[in-house]
Amino acid sequence: MTTKEKIISILEEHKGSYLSGEDIGKKLNISRAAVSKAIKELKNNGYTIDSINRKGHCIPHKSNTLSHIEIKKNLKFDNDIIIKDSVLSTNLDGKNYLLNNPKHGTVIVANEQNDGRGRKGRKFFSPKNTGIYMSIILKPHILLLENSLKITIATAVAISKAIDALCSKNTQIKWVNDIFLNNKKICGILTEAITDFETGSIENIVIGIGINFNTLDFPEELSHIAGSIFSQRVTPVNRNQLIAHIVNNLMDIIEDLENPEIIKIYREKSFLIGKDISFYERDSVVESTVLDIDSNGYLIVQDSNMIIRKLKSGEVSIKW
Repeated sequence: MTTKEKIISILEEHKGSYLSGEDIGKKLNISRAAVSKAIKELKNNGYTIDSINRKGHCIPHKSNTLSHIEIKKNLKFDNDIIIKDSVLSTNLDGKNYLLNNPKHGTVIVANEQNDGRGRKGRKFFSPKNTGIYMSIILKPHILLLENSLKITIATAVAISKAIDALCSKNTQIKWVNDIFLNNKKICGILTEAITDFETGSIENIVIGIGINFNTLDFPEELSHIAGSIFSQRVTPVNRNQLIAHIVNNLMDIIEDLENPEIIKIYREKSFLIGKDISFYERDSVVESTVLDIDSNGYLIVQDSNMIIRKLKSGEVSIKW
């Protein structure tokens, strides 16, 4: 652990209280000048640290800085947590990290993505300091490729429940992988599986999660469709707490994918049931009404000719 990491660790342990540079220096056996230099560098790197002359340094309770310590202290499980300041995408890092044989439940979190991606390679807006960009590496015991939809569904339920419980919101789920709040998308999920082609089973799964936590400024082309959990700079909970809550939910739910309660919640939170939608089928646009979501997570729709069909994958657009 570097000197800066040790200082952050000490300040996190005493979050909300001021510690003098001299006291921090004594704990680490370094000079007060070295403490001041390290804290200055930490501030330049985006850490929220209040410093008052003759009083010391303090990380305020409402700090939104990503913190390994803060995430770990709220976890129910012994997940490995890797925090990075800036990456191309956490899913790319996750897939590369598979070479190190990470343990089940390893979490990679970034403060910024420079090339975050969603379904079909679409760019996911991932500005610094205001979002949660994370990937979770899972190693299922035996999961067939045709059942992989259930992983995305379980993830959506885990995220939606975490946001509602911790942030006092009422989110909805747009089949199959988006979370909505107040009719705007606040979260996208990208599930990528590494498979064994001979057995048709999944060896590793990298689940990418992008959440607009308190993102206030969107590009013009996204401003009418993208939203955020919070619409203020200072938030009642911080990113670390929500990350831990999501990981806890997901680690619980992933162990029992056949639990009918998952689909029950997914259906209750559906953003689409009863709505008119359109989707592509053999290069043609099909307009339909969503009737239900079945026990496998398939979308049941009825077209204008009263033909009922099941959508197992793909993307649908809502007719507002």
